[in-house]
Amino acid sequence: MSPYLQILWFCSMTVPAYAFFRGAAPERRTAITILIWFLADPVYHRIFGPPQFVALDYGHAVLDGMELTALLLIALRANRLWPLWAAGAQFAAMSGHFAMAVHSAGVTSAYWAVTQLPIFPQLFALVLGTVAHERRLRRIGPYRDWRPTG
Repeated sequence: MSPYLQILWFCSMTVPAYAFFRGAAPERRTAITILIWFLADPVYHRIFGPPQFVALDYGHAVLDGMELTALLLIALRANRLWPLWAAGAQFAAMSGHFAMAVHSAGVTSAYWAVTQLPIFPQLFALVLGTVAHERRLRRIGPYRDWRPTG
């Protein structure tokens, strides 16, 4: 396994676990969203083969679209700022799929980078958000996880 994949596996398991056990509802839901995507990806590739990044990968576009939807719903309701960062990183991944759909000639490295690297800013936002939640909880006590609706 390449060093990149080792780091990715380590971060994609430890950061959501930390957020799940130390965070509140927005952190937990984001952790679950990231874990579902991360566990669905190898299943997808076992069924449809390894990623090629030479043409639009419709399956990945669907997976990334579902993750974007979940992260946007969390970001719009959470009483936090950091979920917007995670959703923004996922929006960048979706923009890579749109760019590949429009023009696929000679952009395989860019397609890989734009669709595969946003997990790192998402994990960074999740860990920073969980740390901020813990500090805020110690400083002011319990507070709302979600913004009021209506």
